Amino acid sequence: MSPEAIVLALASAVRPSTSLAALYALLSTPRPRPLLAAFLAGGMLVSTAIGVLVVAVLHGVDLPGGESRFADVVDVVAGVAALGFASGVRAGGMDRVRRRNPRDEPSWVARTLRDPTPVLAAGVGIATHVPGLLYLVALNAIAAGRPGFVEAVIDVLIYNAIWFSLPIAALLFVRRRAADAKDLVERVNDWMRRNQDLILAVVFAAVGVFLVAKGLAGLVG
Repeated sequence: MSPEAIVLALASAVRPSTSLAALYALLSTPRPRPLLAAFLAGGMLVSTAIGVLVVAVLHGVDLPGGESRFADVVDVVAGVAALGFASGVRAGGMDRVRRRNPRDEPSWVARTLRDPTPVLAAGVGIATHVPGLLYLVALNAIAAGRPGFVEAVIDVLIYNAIWFSLPIAALLFVRRRAADAKDLVERVNDWMRRNQDLILAVVFAAVGVFLVAKGLAGLVG
């Protein structure tokens, strides 16, 4: 698997997201295990299917004029976008979003999961793991290695296993110590919410520098 894809998977796993709020809501229910299983299955199945499809499509992309620089161009563009997002966060862009959406109002995740069913939990698992910039760039990195179909599926599964590592850990942990799992997710969620601007800026700045450097090295190499 591409080291770039692993770096991006780790970045996706540690950045603040609505997935943590969904996990806390599901762990607060009387029977969290089947709901967590549905959340994880729905999110991973759809995300993996999209990943395999994108890798299969990109696998055949070649730009005219000799050796393709498609992956390197994507890295540079995505890196600049990540750096721009990090700069926007540090400039107070997230604060403006919060002023338009007061914190005392329940999030859409909290409203949706007030009385969850397995089908609803699966839907939230899909909605909270819609492929974004990091995932699409990682898929491009996987495709650039020209993997066979089986290898592509394995690589996409590894990426998603890292991305979904917290829901997987919660599902395994909740079997015996549901209260402890809920407390841990609540503490992690609270810490990330308090520090989300810093986390987002650092994660996207680091990813941006990495992608720009890698892309430029490929283009001039």
